[in-house]
Amino acid sequence: MTSLVLADSSPRQPPSPAATLADLALLVLGGSALLIGLIVWFDNAQGGLTGNGVFKSLELRPWVTDPATAPLYPSNYLWYPLYGALCRLLDLMGVFAGDPRRQMTILNAVSCSLCLAAVYLLVRTVTGDRRVALLAALFHLASSFVMFLAIINEDIMASYAVLFAALALGSVWLARPTALRVIAVSVLFSLAWLMEWRLMFPSLPALLAALWLCEPRPARRLGWIALFLAALVATAAVVAWAWQGHDKSVGAFELIWTGKAVRSVWAGFTWAKVGYLWDGMVAYLLGAGVAAIPGLPGWDIWRYTATVWMVAVAVVAVPMLWRARQDPRARALAAVFGVTFVAGCVFNLYSQPQDPQMQINVMGWLTVAWALVLVAARDRWGGRGLAALGGLSVALFAYNVWSLAPLRGLDSAWQHAIERLEREAAPDRTVWLMHDFDWAMVYGSLHWGTNEPGTAALGPAPQKQPRFKWIGFTGQVLRHPDWSDERLVADLRTEIDHALDLGYAVMVVRLWDMDLPQLEVATGMVANSARLEALRRLLHDDYVATQAFVDPVAGAIDRLRKRPGR
Repeated sequence: MTSLVLADSSPRQPPSPAATLADLALLVLGGSALLIGLIVWFDNAQGGLTGNGVFKSLELRPWVTDPATAPLYPSNYLWYPLYGALCRLLDLMGVFAGDPRRQMTILNAVSCSLCLAAVYLLVRTVTGDRRVALLAALFHLASSFVMFLAIINEDIMASYAVLFAALALGSVWLARPTALRVIAVSVLFSLAWLMEWRLMFPSLPALLAALWLCEPRPARRLGWIALFLAALVATAAVVAWAWQGHDKSVGAFELIWTGKAVRSVWAGFTWAKVGYLWDGMVAYLLGAGVAAIPGLPGWDIWRYTATVWMVAVAVVAVPMLWRARQDPRARALAAVFGVTFVAGCVFNLYSQPQDPQMQINVMGWLTVAWALVLVAARDRWGGRGLAALGGLSVALFAYNVWSLAPLRGLDSAWQHAIERLEREAAPDRTVWLMHDFDWAMVYGSLHWGTNEPGTAALGPAPQKQPRFKWIGFTGQVLRHPDWSDERLVADLRTEIDHALDLGYAVMVVRLWDMDLPQLEVATGMVANSARLEALRRLLHDDYVATQAFVDPVAGAIDRLRKRPGR
C-alpha cells in the first residue's frame, strides 16, 4: 500500500506534541510577523482591487463603536460581529486605533497564519512527514492570491481560514465517519459560510461526496449525509436564535439562502467568463510581476508558465491518489478538494471568476497536490528533492511580493491626490463624473464621506453636504442591468444636465480620453461593448470638455459643459 496518503503505513516516528506545537507556533507567529511586515511595506490597504475593503470597513465601524445597535448582514452574519470585537481589541492594543480599514489587514494576516497551521496539520496527518507539512504551508503562503488577500482589507481571509480548517478536518474524519465527526465537520463548515455565505456552494457538495465515497454501506451513506445537513441547519438555527431581536436579524432559512448577488450585474454565464476563469486560476499562483514592465511580451508568459506549473502538479498528484483509491482517506482527500475545485469553477463562471476572493477557496487543491509532489520528490531524491522544491516556493513568494511593487504606497499617494483635487475643485461647488470602479471614487468616499451617486437630491451650488457629490458613469448599469442602452444614456444625460443647471462644475476624471478598449478593461464583465460605446458617445456628442488639470495620481481632470446648440 502506498505511503503517499497513509501516514500510519509509513515507518516514520509519530510526531511529539512538543514538536508539533513548536511548528504551529512558528507558522502562526512567524507567518503573522512576516505578513504584518509586508502590510507596513505595502502601504496599500485596498491592494488595487475594487475598493470593497473601504466600504466593508465603513459598514464594520458600527460594530466597533456601538455593537449593540449595529446592523447584521445575512450574507456575512458572523463576520461583522467577529471583526468588530477583534478591532476593539486592536484599539486597546493601540494597533491602528480607530481605523478599521487598516485593522482589517492585521486581522487578515493573523487569519492567514492560522490557515497555514491548518495546512500543516492536514499534510502532517496524511503524509506523516514534518518537512513536507512545513513546505506545503510555505507553498500555500507563497501562492499569489493567498499572500495578497492576507495583507489587504478584503473580507474573505478569516472565513477562508475557517473553511480550509473544515475541509482539512473533513478530509481526515469523513474518511471514517462517526456521528460526532460528521457533526463536528458540519458545524465548523457552517461557521465558515455563516461568515461568508457564498463559501457554502463549492464545498458543500464536496463534503457530501466524501461521505458518499467513503462509506461502503448505502443506507449509512444516506444517513451520514442527512446527519451532516441536519447539523448544518441546526447550526444556522442556533446562530439565528443567538442574534434574535438584534437589528436586521433573520431566521435560519434566511441565513441558508440569502440570495446575495444572484440577480446582480455580475450574475450569469457568458463565454467571456471562460477566459476570466483561466486568468483567475493562473493569477492564484502567480502575480503579474514583470508582465507589467513595458517592452516585455506581457502577461501571456506568466499565464502559460502558471498553467504548465499547475498541470505538472496535477499530473504527479492525481495518479498518486488514484493508486491509493482503495483507502478511504485518499478518496476523502480527492473528493473534498477535487469536487470543491470542479463545483467552484461552475459557480465562478456564474459570478466573477477572475476575482481573488472567488478563487482562493476553489484553488485549495493546489496546495494539497503540491504536498503530494513533495512526497514524490522526497521518495525519489530525498532531502535534495525537498530542498529544491522548498527553494522554488521561496522564489515564488519573492516573485509574488515583487509583483506587488507597482501598487506599493497607494494609500499615501491617493490621500495626497484627494487633497490636491480638493484644492483644485472646491467640494461645495463640484460634481465629479467618474467610473464607478475608479480609485478616485474609492478614495473620495474614504476621505470625503460615502454618498450614493446621483444629483436628484442636490440643491443649487454651493452646497457643503454631502462633500462628495458624484455621478457614476456605469452607476445605473450596475443597479439596473435590465435597462436598455437608450434608457441608460438618457439617465446619464439627465444627471449631468441637472448638475450643470444647478451651477456645479462637472469634473470628469480620466473618462474623457478613454477609448472603448480602455473602458472595457476598466468595466470588466458588467457591460458589453455596445453599451459602453453608447455611454461614451453621449459624452462626446452632447458635451465639450476642457482640461482643468492633470494630477500625477488621479490622472486627467476635464471640465464638462453642454455642447452649444443643444
